[in-house]
Amino acid sequence: MLIAANFHYIRDSFAAPYPSIFGVTPAEFRSQLEALGQAGEFVGAAQIAAAVDGVEPLPERAIAVTFDDGLAEQCFTAWPILQDMGIPAIFYVNTGCIADAKVETVHKIHLLRAHVAPERILHELDAFAAQRGIAIAAIDTANATVQYKYDTAENARLKYLLNFALSASQQAQFVDYALAKALAFDEAATSRALYMSPAQLRELDAHGAIGTHAHRHVVLGQLSPSDADHQVRRSMELLGEWGYRAVNSLSYPYGSREACSIDAARTAEALGLRFAFTMERAANQDLAQPMFLARFANNDLPGGNAAQWSAQTLFASAPTARWQRAA
Repeated sequence: MLIAANFHYIRDSFAAPYPSIFGVTPAEFRSQLEALGQAGEFVGAAQIAAAVDGVEPLPERAIAVTFDDGLAEQCFTAWPILQDMGIPAIFYVNTGCIADAKVETVHKIHLLRAHVAPERILHELDAFAAQRGIAIAAIDTANATVQYKYDTAENARLKYLLNFALSASQQAQFVDYALAKALAFDEAATSRALYMSPAQLRELDAHGAIGTHAHRHVVLGQLSPSDADHQVRRSMELLGEWGYRAVNSLSYPYGSREACSIDAARTAEALGLRFAFTMERAANQDLAQPMFLARFANNDLPGGNAAQWSAQTLFASAPTARWQRAA
């Protein structure tokens, strides 16, 4: 069985006027790795790929540590801890932000939400939609709170609205509109500080620790087949041009069921990628659907802030992955 843990931000402090990021401190990260190590055996990308190919099976209780978004703090804060503890990991990067010195819309949203009250953002969203004649579909709060289980209902609804109720272009336009009204924002400087540098990526690649998170951080399932294909294909082209050769897996941006595109999975397979992670919060009993492997948010797992199981009960009690599998 394979259980995967997903991390994003790792930093000393998450203090902000309006807390909007749920990350871990270095001490919390080390502590959670120790707890996970009591539950099973850590595996890396090469081991998972070998198991998918039928070369060598995974350990009976395999645990994968993953990071999304290619944030610089993952490399200069989390990576030394992983190295010190001898634990492999996979870092999923978006190539567009690195190539173009841009900030992904999802991270602009994090920045906006950290500094602007949610009710003001909702007010600005209503004004933006009215000015442009955009009809925003009603949001099912239950769905929002499932996707964003660690947020208040209001913040979950806001995040769901921003991430799923708008098209990618509308989302980008609104966030730029709202940021311009609220903050002084140097996009190129923010991008260089926020994301991994080519040198950092090179070190990770030498350890077989890089995966693709697509070219841009967009909901692949909302794109046309050709656009979903482009997002994966362009990312792999750039990683190849930059000299990174060990990339063998994909993490779907956002990871929700609607975000995990069959078209993107087909492109990934055609490009030689061996497996892909969703954010279905479940355990993988086997690798029969390698392009739709389930993964938990780190907070769900032993040592997390809202752990649902102990190290002793995790593998026996975690739900089984269902997406793209027979009922």
